[in-house]
Amino acid sequence: MHKAIRIIISVFIVSHHVSSFSLPDLHVFQSVATDLSHTFPQYAPHVKAAATQVAPHVKHAAGPNPAGLLSSYKQLLATNPLPTKMLTGATLAVCGDAIAQSKDESAEYDKRRAASFAAFDMAYRAVQHFAFPVIVAACHGQFLGSLPFLHDAFDASQLAVMEETLASQLGIVPFFYYPVFFALTGAIQGLSVSGSINRAKENFIPLMKRNLLFWIPVQFIQFGYIQEDLQIPFLSVCGLAWTFILSVAAGSAKNYTPEKEMEKDILSARTKDLAKITTPNAVAQQP
Repeated sequence: MHKAIRIIISVFIVSHHVSSFSLPDLHVFQSVATDLSHTFPQYAPHVKAAATQVAPHVKHAAGPNPAGLLSSYKQLLATNPLPTKMLTGATLAVCGDAIAQSKDESAEYDKRRAASFAAFDMAYRAVQHFAFPVIVAACHGQFLGSLPFLHDAFDASQLAVMEETLASQLGIVPFFYYPVFFALTGAIQGLSVSGSINRAKENFIPLMKRNLLFWIPVQFIQFGYIQEDLQIPFLSVCGLAWTFILSVAAGSAKNYTPEKEMEKDILSARTKDLAKITTPNAVAQQP
């Protein structure tokens, strides 16, 4: 648990000033670490440990060599694939959420909301890491190839990619991605179970429609044209744009707190009472 906290805090330290779209220097890095220690005193030792681990990378980032960074990243993918994919996803998720939060200039940066996106994205990248090989092994185009109009129009490799994409989008996404998203982000942001359920009911259908429009083309490219070890990093980069959409549409749980739910219930009750009062009059006025 403490190790997970350190990883998430490391992501915050590196990406806290993402809205400036610049690499943090050591002074900014130390300032953010101090701010996090004061904000979360119970985690101060873990903030210090994370800062110690990340500081050398911040110093090195002053003059990055793109080719060297890419080579180092591929090396990390080869030696530590799962943690690298999880941290890549979490970092870019925090970035996407930060950009979304910056749209509201009057509101303060919501660290709990960012933490919920980091934690969720790490969990989802882990699921993808283990699920994608299973999907690829199971989908060879045999299902869609049994349909005559598709069998004649596409070759086996294209049908296999279509099946892999649909398995992810119609299997993992509705039955794992969104249930875990609403449950985990709601819990971290302090929602009750009923608040999380109401948030899911209100947002699931609109988000699922956007999800299919955005991710079906992206995952077709992923399964068809991206080498296996780079598929999840590719999705994480595309996920930067998607996290912005997701964060704007359903990122904040503030509208689903008990107080807000009570306000909605009161407003709904008043609307129903008003309807009961006005409906008979309206009927009486009809010729």
